[in-house]
Amino acid sequence: MEVLVHLFIPRHTNNHRSKVLHVDALLVYILVFAVFNLALRSLHRSMPDVLGYATDIHVEQLLAGTNAKRQASGLAPLTLNSLLSQAAAAKAQDMLTKNYWAHNSPTGATPWDFISGAGYKYVVAGENLAKNFSTSQVVVDAWMASPSHRDNLLKSSYKEVGYAVVNGVLGGEETTLVVQMFGASTSSLALAPPVAKPPVLTENALTIQKANPSVAVAGNAGTMQQTTNKQGIAGAFEGVTIRPLVNIPTLTRNIVFVFAGVLLGVLLVDAWVVRRRRVVRVAGHNLAHFLFLSAIIVAASMVGRGSLL
Repeated sequence: MEVLVHLFIPRHTNNHRSKVLHVDALLVYILVFAVFNLALRSLHRSMPDVLGYATDIHVEQLLAGTNAKRQASGLAPLTLNSLLSQAAAAKAQDMLTKNYWAHNSPTGATPWDFISGAGYKYVVAGENLAKNFSTSQVVVDAWMASPSHRDNLLKSSYKEVGYAVVNGVLGGEETTLVVQMFGASTSSLALAPPVAKPPVLTENALTIQKANPSVAVAGNAGTMQQTTNKQGIAGAFEGVTIRPLVNIPTLTRNIVFVFAGVLLGVLLVDAWVVRRRRVVRVAGHNLAHFLFLSAIIVAASMVGRGSLL
């Protein structure tokens, strides 16, 4: 009982501040969360079916989400194209086989090499990449939140799109990839001539213009999934559904909420006791509050692992 009072109630033995609110204790919390995160990753690799990342991403949902954003911006919806889906599937498989996460492969293959290799005669083409997101809508929302990826989704010159979604091992970690290939062929642009744009290089997206034929290619990140051939989607890359016994993001969030709730309760008790006893402390709560919030932010940052390219 004496130990609990020392930990949670301000008194002379803890310098009139709950021991769990001391600076050294809060720093320990941050370290504990870091170790906890590493332990989760280790257990995930050894028991992915028990402890893993829940995933539910499918091509038809990605297409619907993309077209909803385009139509909301007054643009025509994209048509799903089987050749672009084959190109996306080839790019996804290439990333897993050669173990890389980039628009260009280690051998120098570019996104438009995969598009041309699938037999798609493009005038303008582009790519979005994403990995390790939980749902189709989260992927689309992440693309829309990134200016360069948003530009790809809302590019008026694109008429068709292809997708690949696949789960595999990348960089020694189980990974769900999504590849989104945009394009406009000579036939799809028969009624509307292509609009040429100068070369632009940004942090997240690459646009390249070629003289003959006129080609613009934009690079972005996408997620892949394994599926069967259906409605123009490349075989074995239509979608991924993973339901582990314990979902790591949910587990982490619950632990963070419990941790935050306990510390918030201690902070309230600490403030009440100090006020009631009229204790004058050399240092106020500011530093403790700051470290408390920092610990919460660090813990919360461990939950999301999705990334774009």
